[in-house]
Amino acid sequence: MKIDITHEPPHDIYRDRPKHFWICLALLSLVGCGALLMGYGIFSDTSRSETLNTAGLTLFIGPALIFVYFSEKLKGYKRLGPDQKKELADLGRKHAEVSTYCGLVAKEGREPIFAEYEACKDWAEDLRDRLERAE
Repeated sequence: MKIDITHEPPHDIYRDRPKHFWICLALLSLVGCGALLMGYGIFSDTSRSETLNTAGLTLFIGPALIFVYFSEKLKGYKRLGPDQKKELADLGRKHAEVSTYCGLVAKEGREPIFAEYEACKDWAEDLRDRLERAE
């Protein structure tokens, strides 16, 4: 999710959250099926089947990699913890842009989410780096 704190916050920020949640749930169930197939292949008395091993590994590894990608997207919707709220308030006191953005988010009747916190933190670090290079 791309957040630009120099513009207004997106009004439909939670639009993709259910889609990401259901994708993660489907991928996690495929990973579980792969783990069950591998467990069955290991602990059953049947002869070793190359097809069963391949299917189990494919259902385990492939969806697991994609699950990591979508779970990182879902992580952006997390609520902020107390330390993160405090750090965001400190950034708001130091930078007017962060304070303005947080005010616009509050005006919408919600708290900032993790993706917005990261965007504010990245913006402040980028500003600091540009000021250091200018010196």
